[in-house]
Amino acid sequence: MADGVKIGADVADEVIHKIDAEKIADDIYTPNAYHFIKKDQSTPTCSLVDRKKPNNLLEIMSPEEMEYPNCNKIWQPIIAKIGNDYFAAYRYDVEDPKKVFTPSYQLVKITSDGFYKCKQDDSISERLLQKKAKTAVAVVEIVKKIGCTAVAP
Repeated sequence: MADGVKIGADVADEVIHKIDAEKIADDIYTPNAYHFIKKDQSTPTCSLVDRKKPNNLLEIMSPEEMEYPNCNKIWQPIIAKIGNDYFAAYRYDVEDPKKVFTPSYQLVKITSDGFYKCKQDDSISERLLQKKAKTAVAVVEIVKKIGCTAVAP
């Protein structure tokens, strides 16, 4: 797409796919989600970027030194509300060197100040993958069981 596109503090050689921020309540928006190739890399990365503060960037999946594993795709978020709190679960597919694709999830808490990464817990992905329907109800159930210790990206 566009060369030299600024994505937070990083520079992308090519944006493969972008999921625009979505308004979910008064002054509360999901982050922009990017699937892109970083400058000087040949495999894709997936990141979330705050719409108001582009330096608030969370790399969900970035290729290692040998270019694998990498982020093959990022999906539309599943939005959930618990009380006055909003959460978004982003599915991303990880590609390994043997072209095996594994779905994973990143959970974030969304506030009027931006978004916060929920402390990574492999059971979030495991629990969502066990659900037949990946819906807001499933996300609410998981957040209630596991919680969300929000940390700045």
